[in-house]
Amino acid sequence: MPIVTLGLRIIPPVSVLVLVASLSSCAKEPRAMIAAEKSPVQPLAFMHDVHFEVNRIPCAYCHFSAAYSEEAGMPSVATCMGCHRFVRGTSQEFGTEIGKLMGFAADSIAIPWARVHSLPDFVQFPHKPHIRAQFDCTICHGDVAGMVQMERVKPLTMGWCLKCHRDEGAPDDCATCHY
Repeated sequence: MPIVTLGLRIIPPVSVLVLVASLSSCAKEPRAMIAAEKSPVQPLAFMHDVHFEVNRIPCAYCHFSAAYSEEAGMPSVATCMGCHRFVRGTSQEFGTEIGKLMGFAADSIAIPWARVHSLPDFVQFPHKPHIRAQFDCTICHGDVAGMVQMERVKPLTMGWCLKCHRDEGAPDDCATCHY
């Protein structure tokens, strides 16, 4: 029975086949997630344009952990209510959505947002170095301020990310994202 060596370890051929099969299925995972819902239905019609373009609230106010965590974070109901305790909206549509928000607050329930951007578990994505490098959120997330409903506009695949890293002179070794 032939054997394959990787460094000092000896791996039986069956193990190599299992490893290759596992890695090839992992490589397909991001495409499957991208093909999934591009714009999932949300529990509230959140108007990014009103919050960002009109009221000039920076992304990091609501996405509080983007500067130090892999997750950008979603605002708590308390964060939203910090303003919406006083701001009730300028139209019936806004008032209806703010009423739903107040319902979540009254019941002490977190808003069950549907994820729009997600990566496989084997990919680590810290926002911090991207923020430190002063990359605008729109590079990966598109013109969120102009979206009526948040949607995925960039593929966020390994190839897409590698191209950006190479174009920008950022590290592109495996350990940058897979650790």
